[in-house]
Amino acid sequence: MVLLSFSLLAAISHAKATYEVTVDGTTGGLTIAITTPAQGGKVEFQIPNWAPGSYRLANHYKSVSEVKAWVGGADAVPDHPSDTLWSVSAGDGKEVRFQYQVPGRINSGTVHFSGPSTYMYMVGRLKEPILLRLNLPETWASACGLDSTAKNEYSAPGYDVLADNPVTVGNFVSDTYTVNGVPHQIVYHSGDASGVDRKKVIDFCTYVTKSQADFWGGLPFKKYVWHFSPFNAQDGGWGLEHLSSTQIGLATGLGQGTISVCSHEYFHAWNVKRVRSSVLGPFDYQVLPKTGALWWLEGVTDYYADVLLHRYGYFGDDYFMENILSNVNRTRSNQQRFEVSPYDASYRVGEAANGQGNSSGFGVNYYNTGWLLGLCLDIELRTQTAGRRSLDDVARGLYEVCKDGKPGFAEDEIRKQLVKFGGDALGTAYDNWVMKPGELPVEEQLAKMGLVMTIAERELPSLGIAGNFDRTKNVLLVGAASGNAEQLFEPDDVIVSIAGKEITAANGNPTRALRAAEAGLKIGSTVDVVIRRGSDTKTVSLQVGARTVSQPKIEAGPTHGATKKLRDGWYFAAKPRLVP
Repeated sequence: MVLLSFSLLAAISHAKATYEVTVDGTTGGLTIAITTPAQGGKVEFQIPNWAPGSYRLANHYKSVSEVKAWVGGADAVPDHPSDTLWSVSAGDGKEVRFQYQVPGRINSGTVHFSGPSTYMYMVGRLKEPILLRLNLPETWASACGLDSTAKNEYSAPGYDVLADNPVTVGNFVSDTYTVNGVPHQIVYHSGDASGVDRKKVIDFCTYVTKSQADFWGGLPFKKYVWHFSPFNAQDGGWGLEHLSSTQIGLATGLGQGTISVCSHEYFHAWNVKRVRSSVLGPFDYQVLPKTGALWWLEGVTDYYADVLLHRYGYFGDDYFMENILSNVNRTRSNQQRFEVSPYDASYRVGEAANGQGNSSGFGVNYYNTGWLLGLCLDIELRTQTAGRRSLDDVARGLYEVCKDGKPGFAEDEIRKQLVKFGGDALGTAYDNWVMKPGELPVEEQLAKMGLVMTIAERELPSLGIAGNFDRTKNVLLVGAASGNAEQLFEPDDVIVSIAGKEITAANGNPTRALRAAEAGLKIGSTVDVVIRRGSDTKTVSLQVGARTVSQPKIEAGPTHGATKKLRDGWYFAAKPRLVP
């Protein structure tokens, strides 16, 4: 017998719509049926055109098929006035059932699907309670971050929450742990989990949870689900955040970058999902949002993903230094930083890719740029207040503005919080570093911590190949070739191995995968590159060329008492505080 709390029973009884998702156990295809009473003589159903967290138009309507409708049990013909919109006419209060199909795929005995590409919403009725019912093959289970009402049934207070909770179904591998009384479920889908050290995953997920709960002062949800899609690589990954769950492509090697991705996505449960710009919920699912704060919401999240892994002792000092240098390299390799401000890179993201948008920024990448902004502002706050305040205060101050269902923050709120904790100098820093294009003063800020960053020119081996990652096939492709490689490759050649080292998958970052393969090569030597072109496999002999890069390095410089205290408080004083 299942006992439900009064609040959960109330949510079910007041549900204005039931969403039934029937999963085909052979193909993985999804049939969605929405049952609801009509209001005002009709019900309009619309499929989102983008997904929160991914700031690009996705044209989900192209995947919708087999649209049908019934009114009071009788067949009805829905109108289709636009690509994303369907409408069913009915008498007020009459029951409408609207049904359609979207593709799905069975992989390793599982099916995984996300809300915005799966669920239509009822126009003008996004805040109505919803009951989600999953119709599955008998032996299948389900995992979802929503409140569970019965086996394979979940409730949501409205569409935004429904759509923000991805679902994994099937015969999946799963583990659990609990922190602060909150159960966490680790689910593996869409890939082979046999090569994953599941004990290590439990350990570092627990560590991330404990450290971030300590940082924020508690956990903001009643349950959490890690939806992991494993792929064969030593390091790297990708992710998309949600209110009480996350979707992550997990490199089976569980390298530092993979763990950083997990830390990043978990931090988003606060920074983006709850600490958010006012346009990021409630959503307009047809138009990309405009906020100049993505450098904070994504880039500063990336900064804290690394800061907390270091501060709480999961990784040592070298890890954090390497991340400073990596973000400097990536930011300064883009000349558009002198033309596009971090604010505009965020605000104008919808203009990228010919108006389709992307998830990294307009002209400038707001991830690595925001990471460096986090560092510079953190150091400035500590310097201006003699170590009494830090960027932690700003992050928690924004949380106070937004938590407990309050509206998101206004466009000038980050600046206000910086000034509140650091004085007018932080307002000036914001105006110069966030609102204007140009070079971020990383060297100057590090010097305030007694650290010296120098730039050195180096020649590194290069095969002259640019790569693309085909996530659907989990392979690295040749995107373009230059120099002596130009005549040997064609775009979309699959790279099988380089110098005898098999490349079975990229890590979501094709440049990083190629750089790792080139790292051990000798300039001027000849190596074999095995490629697959169509159904043929061939070996290409390629001379290793050189590329000149500017690489920074950081060293501790002379310090006096005040500087050493600041540096110790920010960096070197990090000690292990948690046991996984």
